[in-house]
Amino acid sequence: MQDKEPYILDNDLTHIVDQALCRHLADSLDRLQKGMAMLQGNGTILQSNKFARQLFANCSQVKLSAGKLEFTDTAHQREFQNAQSLATATIDLDVQQEMIIRRDEAFLRPIHIDIRLVDTDYDDLFFLFITDLEIQQQINVRKAATLFRLTDKEAIVLEQLSGIKTEPQIAADLDITKNTLRTHRKNIYAKLNISSRVELAMLNSALV
Repeated sequence: MQDKEPYILDNDLTHIVDQALCRHLADSLDRLQKGMAMLQGNGTILQSNKFARQLFANCSQVKLSAGKLEFTDTAHQREFQNAQSLATATIDLDVQQEMIIRRDEAFLRPIHIDIRLVDTDYDDLFFLFITDLEIQQQINVRKAATLFRLTDKEAIVLEQLSGIKTEPQIAADLDITKNTLRTHRKNIYAKLNISSRVELAMLNSALV
């Protein structure tokens, strides 16, 4: 089924924000594989980009009910509501509230959400900027593989080393010996000019 365009549930609100700017922002974030949504204080989604809609549909920690964004975990729901309250109470609109949605699935990185109050006279209107840290990590690994000219096999090993699995687990998952994994790791570290997984994590962060 073809994905719908970013939608507005209440046409009376279209004058509040620059629609062309919102479309440009949505398209730009889609290209970066990041999500954007505009919500009312009660959670009603007014606009969202394609990435956000796909994430909402596929994330078990999120549920959509009558066009409203809700969280299946009550602790996440309370955290979201608290973040909205803090954003409303903050005078400085450049200060965003943050929340982390941890996944139940093993080894999957969480989802990070920035919550910002929209600068309008309308009460309780928020932008959500959403980063799936699992996807972001994959993007960073691809960047590193290209920048440092890693082989296809080294790129696969790099992605595994960038995660939280132990080296024996990585070797087993890739169906290679521990010695072969160590050889790949040594070659990767030499190309990236690093010496540990901590430095690798720092490098990945710098590639955002």
